[in-house]
Amino acid sequence: MSKTKKEQIFDAAASTILKEGVSQLTLQQVAEHANMTKAGLFYHFSSKEELIQKMNEHAILCFRQQLETYQETYKHEKAPYVRAYILATLHDLDMQHTTQLCTSMLATMSFDDALLQPWRDFYAEFKEKAAEEISDPALSQLIRLACDGIFRNVSA
Repeated sequence: MSKTKKEQIFDAAASTILKEGVSQLTLQQVAEHANMTKAGLFYHFSSKEELIQKMNEHAILCFRQQLETYQETYKHEKAPYVRAYILATLHDLDMQHTTQLCTSMLATMSFDDALLQPWRDFYAEFKEKAAEEISDPALSQLIRLACDGIFRNVSA
């Protein structure tokens, strides 16, 4: 399936971060990596902050869609949400979407702590749903951290 222009821009932003570092994430650099003009980029995003915000939302949405697919598949199994989270992580790794996921979070942490709220909400949701399936909170936290470790090790 072909990528939308916004997805191409997200990929270009991830590429900029990986190749040149988060400090070099400028709209001009992203536009160059996306093979478009800066004005063309402004058509889609009014600022670097909006680009990062939308990049985070997209990364979370893609992961959430995969999570829901696996959760539906394993809804009759033990701990379907936690199982789906692990499988979605591995699927993301296999499909190489991990780079965008990690770079969007890295850009957020470097740019504006307030933009981390979607990630905080996502992890709070994991904690709540995992607690319904696993009685040991330390175990559910360990599972989430192991999944996060997979993301970080692949993007490094």
